[in-house]
Amino acid sequence: MKPQLLIACDFDGTVTRQDTLVEILDRYGDVCWREVQEKVVSGELSIRDGLQSEMGSVRATPEEMKSLLTEKVEVDPTFPGFLRSMRQRGIPLVCLSGGFDLCLEIVLSKAGLWPLPYLANRLIRNNGSWRVEFPYPSLNCQACGHCKGDPIRGWNEQGYLTVFVGNGVTDRCGARHAKLTFAKDELHTWAQAQGIASVRYETFDDVEEGLIRRGWL
Repeated sequence: MKPQLLIACDFDGTVTRQDTLVEILDRYGDVCWREVQEKVVSGELSIRDGLQSEMGSVRATPEEMKSLLTEKVEVDPTFPGFLRSMRQRGIPLVCLSGGFDLCLEIVLSKAGLWPLPYLANRLIRNNGSWRVEFPYPSLNCQACGHCKGDPIRGWNEQGYLTVFVGNGVTDRCGARHAKLTFAKDELHTWAQAQGIASVRYETFDDVEEGLIRRGWL
C-alpha cells in the first residue's frame, strides 16, 4: 500500500507567475526596498524583520492593493489542472506562503480557486500603513517569518509522504524537511549549493510527471 501523499506548495512565484510582495513594493513601497531584500537573501536580516520593514513603508489602501493584485498577478496556467488532478486522486494540497493571507485570497478568488487550505502570515491595516503578524511562531527556526519546515515535519510524523514545491528564499526550510522537493529559480540554486537533493521543474505538469515516474501517483 502506497503512503499517503501530501503536496505542500509555495505560493508566490510558484502557484503564481508573479510575486505579490514584489508587485506591491514596486508600486507602493519605499524606493530602497530591494536593498532590504538583498540583506534578507544574504542572511544579514531576518525574513521577519525584512517583511516588517518593507510593508511598513506601504501606504496603499485595501482597495488599491486589491486592484493591483487583481490586475498584475496571475496563477500559473498549469496549477489549476494540477490541483484538480490531486483532488481527484484524494491527495491533499496545502499552500505554505511566506507572504500574506490577503494576497492569497485576492489572487485565488480571481482564479476561481478559493478557498484553498493554506498557512500564511497576516497582513493588518495599521494607521494608514500595514503591519505583518506572524501567527505560526517556530521553536526551531527564528529566521523565517513562517517556517515551512515546521508543518512539513509534522506531516512527516503523521505518516504522510510530503512533497514540497517551491522557488525562493522562504522555501529553504521546507526543502530541508520534505521527502521530495521540486525546485526552480533561487531555491534550486541554493539546494544544489547546500547538497540538498531537489528535482528541477518549470511547470506543475513537470511535477505531476515526476511523481508518476517515481510511482508515487
